Amino acid sequence: MGPDIFSAFFQFFEIPLTIIALLLILIVPVIVIYLFLRLSETAFEQIGFDHWHAVIAIFGSIIGSLVDIPLSLGPITSYPGWFLTLTSGLGSYPTSFNPFYLAINLGGAIVPMILSIELLVRGRVSALRAGIGMLIVAVITYLFAMPVANEGITLPFWLPPVLAAIVALLLNRGYDKAPALAYISGSMGTLIGADIFNLLTPGVLPALSPPGSSSRALVLSIGGAGVFDGIFLTGILAVLFAAGIVCLFHGSCEGVVMHRHNKTRKIGP
Repeated sequence: MGPDIFSAFFQFFEIPLTIIALLLILIVPVIVIYLFLRLSETAFEQIGFDHWHAVIAIFGSIIGSLVDIPLSLGPITSYPGWFLTLTSGLGSYPTSFNPFYLAINLGGAIVPMILSIELLVRGRVSALRAGIGMLIVAVITYLFAMPVANEGITLPFWLPPVLAAIVALLLNRGYDKAPALAYISGSMGTLIGADIFNLLTPGVLPALSPPGSSSRALVLSIGGAGVFDGIFLTGILAVLFAAGIVCLFHGSCEGVVMHRHNKTRKIGP
């Protein structure tokens, strides 16, 4: 009787447990996506965008992550002559590489650029502090970035957002503007330092696309994987880190948010 009872017990719960497991498999990704969207929206609202502008920025980045805009008419196989002339005194390095196409990602590079320019135009961030913040983040991310063959330029994911948040808090005397400065410093500094500076460094392109490494041309996209690229996530995480530290200094986030909204209404039309 004992084994029959246990067998019947497990058979009774077998179907419900299977249904629960299937529901969890379906629900968990939905929850993760929802949390990602909510955190992204919160970050954009922290830097001064209203709800609808934040939604447009997020979904523009998601859709734009599927779009790589070509920067070269055909595959690139070697450094141009002007580059070899400029770097002639920097030592020897491979001058040819496996063919690749150079592109820029809409969601991972162009959208953050547009948002950063809008923040500067609206006066939410000092242009001087933004320039200093971008330069600091660019130099440090350039030093830590590593080219990986047939993959791209890699960087410790935690470094750019933490660095951008710290730089923004140190440069900005008024903590209420630190999140916006963190966004510009993080996203643009990483774009310039990790991507552009490295692409212009002699020998990096051969390291990314070694001669004979692939039978087809590689696509090197500035901004990389779009919305999930380090540049986009750096901007989001830098804002959240900076805003969290600001809230910690103030003892509450409510006063900081109200103060920011009041200043927004003053400079509005």
